[in-house]
Amino acid sequence: MSEEKIVRLEILVASPPTKKCKAIIDMFEKFMDEFPGQLRLDIYYAGEPMLTNPTEGFKKETGKIRKIPSAYVDGKNVASKEVPDEETVRKEIINCLTNK
Repeated sequence: MSEEKIVRLEILVASPPTKKCKAIIDMFEKFMDEFPGQLRLDIYYAGEPMLTNPTEGFKKETGKIRKIPSAYVDGKNVASKEVPDEETVRKEIINCLTNK
């Protein structure tokens, strides 16, 4: 029996979060409820130390110049400086879950 891999969701937001940041956080928390036990959500606050190790995709995309807010699904950027389309993010999550 194989163990299911968890899809990582990552968000880089302002501290304190802006209206756009809050919208992304709310959307991603909704996905956590929609896909119970299948996702892990990490929220990083700009200017504060990261408490978890980010994905390689997140590290490559953010580098020295960080676009806030930014959102990632398994290291793939799905939003930079904007609130992403909810259905587009959902499709990316489903794609990642089915290809694990």
